[in-house]
Amino acid sequence: MSTTVTGFTDPFCTWSWGSEPIVRRLETVYGDQLEIEFVMGGLVGEFETFRDPANGITEPAHVAPHWEEAAERHGMPVDADVWLEEPPNSSYPASIAYQAATFQDGELADDYLRRVREAFAAERRTIDRTDVLIELAEEVGLDVDRFETNLHGERARDAFREDMTRTRRNRANAFPSFRVENGDDGRLLRGFQSFDAIAQALEEVDPALERLEPPELLEFVERYGRVATREVDEVYELEHEEALERLRGLEAEGRVTSIERGSGIFWEVA
Repeated sequence: MSTTVTGFTDPFCTWSWGSEPIVRRLETVYGDQLEIEFVMGGLVGEFETFRDPANGITEPAHVAPHWEEAAERHGMPVDADVWLEEPPNSSYPASIAYQAATFQDGELADDYLRRVREAFAAERRTIDRTDVLIELAEEVGLDVDRFETNLHGERARDAFREDMTRTRRNRANAFPSFRVENGDDGRLLRGFQSFDAIAQALEEVDPALERLEPPELLEFVERYGRVATREVDEVYELEHEEALERLRGLEAEGRVTSIERGSGIFWEVA
């Protein structure tokens, strides 16, 4: 009986992007004891009809200050100018693209979702454009011809509609939300969550879970290919400046390379 964390999410959601460090810590701490899956919730069908009065959002330009404020809290790199220069109109195309990726390989699909989030949040790439979605698929190693066929097919749209139905059925009415489940024992945590909150729920539904020590820092970077400083903070429980110092040390040794994007820094194996 596997223990699962289901993330109800959306590619437009900055708090879902801000949860990436938490997800990577869950993967690192629990390893193969845990299965993590993502369900696309369908946040923005089109901006002409979208309203978020709680955050004062009625048009794309209103998202930029919300993203900047959120980034100060969650710490992941953000470039909010995408909402001012070439704002996307709908999160549905990227959600459908994720479904198209799942038809090839589950792990690659999760890599693709991560790359889509990263490209949108920190690189100002407009992720409701088909050409951008295809370019990102190629970057993560998906079969581009097969991906494009699935992207334009009904099967991916049907899978996305099923995800939205599943989101409503679970009453996951805030993104991200996390359903923690083991057998018949499950609970939903709505909204942005700390690692401790999710870990507590996990260990309540599965007391047999064991926490693992994280690998050496370079091995962590190698595993994911590219990590943000905030993710190192989280996984290694470091103050931000200490994480930066360790990463700069690896860079001085020629082991990693830093890439500044938006409000933060990513690190890749040199």
